[in-house]
Amino acid sequence: MAESSMAASACTDEIRRDIMQDAIDCGEPDLAIIDALDIAGDDMQRLSHFPQQVRDLANDPEWPEFHRFRDTLNKVEFNN
Repeated sequence: MAESSMAASACTDEIRRDIMQDAIDCGEPDLAIIDALDIAGDDMQRLSHFPQQVRDLANDPEWPEFHRFRDTLNKVEFNN
């Protein structure tokens, strides 16, 4: 899910891509997903390519770090 989110963000900044990959490699995929969501912002086209499970995380009470994306992700029509 983290690598799909990273790709969906369409990040062109090599340093940020490296940071996201490092988070994945270190066993912290949630940090990579959050960074990818930050990069995508409120761009519905980009967000539509994220895995639908990301919205589930935003609505899950056990993942409060994703809650700030909840309103935006609940408006997204996912392509997958």
